[in-house]
Amino acid sequence: MAFRSEIADFGAFYERTYQLAYRAALAIVRDAGQAADVTQEAYVAAYSSRERFRGESPGAAWLHRIVVNAALAAARRPRPVVREITDLEGGQRDETAGSADRVALFGALGELPPKQRAAVVLRYYHDYDYATIAEILGTSSTNVGALLSRALDRLRDELQPEPLTAVAGGRP
Repeated sequence: MAFRSEIADFGAFYERTYQLAYRAALAIVRDAGQAADVTQEAYVAAYSSRERFRGESPGAAWLHRIVVNAALAAARRPRPVVREITDLEGGQRDETAGSADRVALFGALGELPPKQRAAVVLRYYHDYDYATIAEILGTSSTNVGALLSRALDRLRDELQPEPLTAVAGGRP
């Protein structure tokens, strides 16, 4: 019950948590419009069920569970393929150095299955521990470790630079 007061003023809770919730949804569904829809649906669900929030974990973790579940459900639904390359950190195109790396990472994240994508986002973008991620995803901490391990292996494979091939005679 220690965290129950975090959502007492739901408007303030919304203001404080919206950007993190939206970014989590965006990383999972990979479409800005769909992420905004998922985030709004999650807040409606959270508001409707706020009386059932027991306050055993932080309000943001409770909300992230709702957002991630909504995003995973949305990611499973077929949708037209429209890709928008945005910076996960703020939803804006990043024209600075390093943006190519961010675009590559965002693309590689999109190739992961939704549950692996959610685990990566919760761990590395939101800095949740395995126990909290397990609670949000409705799985065990051991499974979180397995999800992250498989996801990181796939990301390494995707982001590995292509080896240079030698030209016959040793000259390019």
